[in-house]
Amino acid sequence: MIKLSKLLNENCIELDLKANKKKDVIEELLSILKQNGKTGNIDIPSLLEEMMEREKSSSTGIGNGVAIPHKLISGIDETVMAFGRKSSGINFDSIDGKPAELFFLILGQEGKSTKHLRILSKLARLLHNSSFRAILSGTKSPEEIIEAVKQQEDE
Repeated sequence: MIKLSKLLNENCIELDLKANKKKDVIEELLSILKQNGKTGNIDIPSLLEEMMEREKSSSTGIGNGVAIPHKLISGIDETVMAFGRKSSGINFDSIDGKPAELFFLILGQEGKSTKHLRILSKLARLLHNSSFRAILSGTKSPEEIIEAVKQQEDE
């Protein structure tokens, strides 16, 4: 079974995103992954443009203040994830029309679409729980985010 808490790394969690626009959120989270050696030799500007093209056709804002931008890419050895939070919210063209505050950016390995879909499904299922979203909104440290995800997974 895939453990989301194992995909998260405290260095890839930003509890106070600087971004104010959808593209900037994705770029900030990609930069965090790159700074922490999670993206190999991936060309971040090209990847950002590819992810923005995907957002034009179908937003990854799933509603309830959550967005999960994601993409399968070549050049990485394992699935990587970054988490970001913007308390004031950002317009993410979410399905419910409300701003997103919690962002999980996931890059999966090209050719591993089943694993990628399982991760997305599990994360979306956990985020359906309003009390879990409230915990993520109120945590004070990256370690608390990882612990909250771990506890939610274990229930």
